[in-house]
Amino acid sequence: MKYNDASIFFYGFCLIILTGAASSCYQNNAAATVKNLPVKTIDSSNQKALLAINNAKHLLKDAALITRSDNDFESLTLQNFSKRDRSYSHSGIGFWEDSSYVIYHCMAGNENLNGACRRDLFDSFVNPSAKTGFGIFQYQLSATETAKLHDLVKKNFTSKIPFDVTFNLKSNDSLYCSEMIFKDLKAATNNRVVLPSSFIENFHPKIMGYKYNHAFFKRFEYIGLDDLYLNPFCKELTRVKY
Repeated sequence: MKYNDASIFFYGFCLIILTGAASSCYQNNAAATVKNLPVKTIDSSNQKALLAINNAKHLLKDAALITRSDNDFESLTLQNFSKRDRSYSHSGIGFWEDSSYVIYHCMAGNENLNGACRRDLFDSFVNPSAKTGFGIFQYQLSATETAKLHDLVKKNFTSKIPFDVTFNLKSNDSLYCSEMIFKDLKAATNNRVVLPSSFIENFHPKIMGYKYNHAFFKRFEYIGLDDLYLNPFCKELTRVKY
């Protein structure tokens, strides 16, 4: 069966809604105090992946876009949200803090049961025991813009802004991964950097509990993973596949 963009987005949308709902239920009953999952230890037997990760670290700079991929059903569905390059399923923004390189990102699901914005070490974010590869891309920002972007993503983390399970670009009280990067870059650069967005034509979500249930969107706008780096403001540095 051949699926069009609307049907791909719809099934992925259902998956994210259900994942977010399950996570919220679990949090309310068993994990209300969870703030961050422990940093995972990389298996030293995976020497090829470890070498690739270490070789890429010299490319890590402030305001770099870090993408990653996985082979589970949820991640493969998220990759299909991108219309031009479906290599990645998740993304974050990286900064050097106290001699460590950390990634700020928004996600839901089993890796982040409380759904709040996360800050993870680079090694954990691209862990080959759970991921299949990563990419490093660099935004071209001034020092002032970079500092402001850092402040904005740190604020998302400290305020524990939740994951946006409805993919609603019009609200700012919750964010999904590419939405956070899109909006924070725009704010940090005073609208100098406005990334492209993607659209689903004639989108009609029918998902129980979704606040736009039975709504019809002639054009549903969202930020795809590939919108983050396939643009003039971003330079590709490397892509690694485990």
